[in-house]
Amino acid sequence: MKYYFFAVFLMYPMIVAVSAQSSGSLTGTIILNGSPAAGAVVEISPVSEPLRKTSTTTDSEGRYRFDGLAPGEYRIWAEKREPSPRPGLSGAALGGAFGSAIIKGGKTRRVDLTLTTAVYVSTNVVREYVNIAADETQPAEQVSKTVSEIGAQEMRDRADFSLVESLRSIPGFRVQQLGGFGRTASVKSRGLRNQDTAVLIDGIRFRDASAISGDATSFLGDFTLTNVSKIEVLRGAGSSLYGTNAIGGTIDFQTPEPRQGWHGNISGALGGLGLARFRAGVSNSFLDDRLGFNIGGSRTVYSKGIDGDDDAENSSFQTRVEAKPFPKASISGRLFISDAKAKLNNSPDTFGTLPDQAAIIDARSGINFIPDADDPDSLQRSKFFSGQIVLTQTIAEGLVAQAYYSGVTTSRRNTNGPLGTGFQPFGGDETYRFDGRIDTFSGKINWSSGSNMLTAGYEHEREKLQNRGVFVSPTDNFATTARQRSNTLFVRDLVGLFEGALNLSGGFRAQWFKLATPEFSSSNYPNRFDAVTNPPTSMTFDGSSAYYFSKSNTTIRSHVGSGYRVPSLYERFGSYFFLGAFFGIGNPDLKPEKSFSADAGIDQELAGRRLKLTANYFYNEIRDEVTYLPTDDLGGPSYFNADRHFSRGAEFVARAKPFRDTNLSVSYTFVNSDTRTSRRLTFIPPATIVSNDRRTFGVPSHQLTIVVTQRFKDFWVNFDFLATSGYLAPIFSNSTFSTYTYRFAGNRRGDVTAGYTFRQVKQRFSLRLFGTIENMFDNEYYENGFRTAGANARIGLSLGF
Repeated sequence: MKYYFFAVFLMYPMIVAVSAQSSGSLTGTIILNGSPAAGAVVEISPVSEPLRKTSTTTDSEGRYRFDGLAPGEYRIWAEKREPSPRPGLSGAALGGAFGSAIIKGGKTRRVDLTLTTAVYVSTNVVREYVNIAADETQPAEQVSKTVSEIGAQEMRDRADFSLVESLRSIPGFRVQQLGGFGRTASVKSRGLRNQDTAVLIDGIRFRDASAISGDATSFLGDFTLTNVSKIEVLRGAGSSLYGTNAIGGTIDFQTPEPRQGWHGNISGALGGLGLARFRAGVSNSFLDDRLGFNIGGSRTVYSKGIDGDDDAENSSFQTRVEAKPFPKASISGRLFISDAKAKLNNSPDTFGTLPDQAAIIDARSGINFIPDADDPDSLQRSKFFSGQIVLTQTIAEGLVAQAYYSGVTTSRRNTNGPLGTGFQPFGGDETYRFDGRIDTFSGKINWSSGSNMLTAGYEHEREKLQNRGVFVSPTDNFATTARQRSNTLFVRDLVGLFEGALNLSGGFRAQWFKLATPEFSSSNYPNRFDAVTNPPTSMTFDGSSAYYFSKSNTTIRSHVGSGYRVPSLYERFGSYFFLGAFFGIGNPDLKPEKSFSADAGIDQELAGRRLKLTANYFYNEIRDEVTYLPTDDLGGPSYFNADRHFSRGAEFVARAKPFRDTNLSVSYTFVNSDTRTSRRLTFIPPATIVSNDRRTFGVPSHQLTIVVTQRFKDFWVNFDFLATSGYLAPIFSNSTFSTYTYRFAGNRRGDVTAGYTFRQVKQRFSLRLFGTIENMFDNEYYENGFRTAGANARIGLSLGF
């Protein structure tokens, strides 16, 4: 063996010499806006092996060079992006360009490229990066989990102005809004519950500590698209990355980074249901990109709404500041503020002669149920403040430290007076107040070497709930304050093997909790709230893999992970007063919910990558699910870890670009979701709990989405269609004080948007005129018994610079 190595050592100079004679070189200059593009990234790959990539960065004169290239044809991709002070998010693209070259032995080939933003909308292949799959930036082709992305261009094409509008076309997502803009909105991912989908702002959790389930559902309807660059969606378990609630899916609302020069927009829209919307934003970067900002604000008003008296309004403000005081250190700050108000209707009610509670009733408006009726003096005010500051320090090449603080403050006021149908407050107004605050401190270390990236970190979170009731009779007033803290350790790893063909990711997260003794306005509360013990530790894991077959352009993926949801402070310590008596319904002994998820999928690219077909299978199981079980023991708890939840199904997606200016996306989702739920049968004592298995409420078995965009130079038309099968939903009867199960028909909603862009002054300014017809087929359907808007239209104008 030693002679073998000795021979190789002697032959090495000859091998290098022969290689040098047979290899070639590639060189050139990258141009942006007529000047050399310093710091642009140039990436090449052999046509025969598209995943074997080599990259370099241009020098101060915009020049690049590759030596030692084997003879053959190469693809070239050049891109210049704004610097990003925060690892995990790529900077905004300033321009890109494609090219190709045939390299011959011993020859040098020169290819110059001019970067342009047009490449991002005019080519079939776009260099895409995603962050949500691993909490780090990854090229889309290396992602080993199921991820969807909604870009700024897609949101403009559809003229969306709220988050829930944009999410409707995501495969596996069931999006509902009960009563129109500003009302309760929810997302059910892959047949799970509202609280099983986490919401992030630039990769950091957003939750409402005062919500009954401790999730973001209370404010989903208030997320307007004031200042957003794109929305990334992870379908499947994400708790090892993002912690609580990321059981079935995760949504990342990403804000844009500042851009060099003055950029901005001013837009407005008017339309049916009394719509009036105004939005404005501006961005700039100074001092060679060492200091930059963007700022945006919007005001949205519906003065009429669905029944003519459903006033709703929202004011939103967002800003982001990026600073790089030192070459290897950066600071990033963000604010997101929302102030909303909406008039609420009564909840749907039963009507007529009702069958046995076990029966399923086919919903027929005005015959066996009454939709949400107008309530003139029911009002909700909701506000939230989300602030972040992120510090990043490069310690050495491949070693980066990062720390952040996030503060989320939420406030909701629900006031109802004596007017309206059904049961109403007697003699005056009653107000329920829900205030929450979450402070999160986190630090992590990223180490990357070659194709491996390892991350380890620590997180500390403080959570506070204040729940108050103010009534006509002061003896019914109550107040509850509850707190909990947690400490978390996490580690994750990304590995690329076989020149990037095989990509693996794994993660582990452990969270410890500490509950504080709650505070009540009454001293007459159950003893269980005095003897508070800390709940069990939550530990989650996650693993995924993806392999790319270059010859057939096929990718196979698999993902297995566990998840968890921390019981909310309300579920632990919730309470209320009635006729001067205190009732504590919370249960401080609740354990964290645990879940197991698995999915597998295949992506197939055809027709020169103009067609991409995707198929996914998924399975989810939630154990120790927290459920509300009312009891006749008015001093006992009403929340228990009693239920189990199962969902399984498949997603099929086809994305095509049949022509240069045509984009088509079609998806079909099948979900089989059911709950092993529980109910009480007897009076106390004993309070027997038995199983009551049923299909999951609000989840249709079948869902179809179609999105088509056609461009004719500066004119475009977008058609967005959503169809679902029927689904089950509960309605509480104010006459029998019982809950009945109704089967509602699915919707057939189609929206069309068209517009034209006028470009002026060498394309420095652009004026967009656009219009939208919502529910163009005037399909009448109900969301859990709440009415939805019929056909209506709006028109808008936007000036960009």
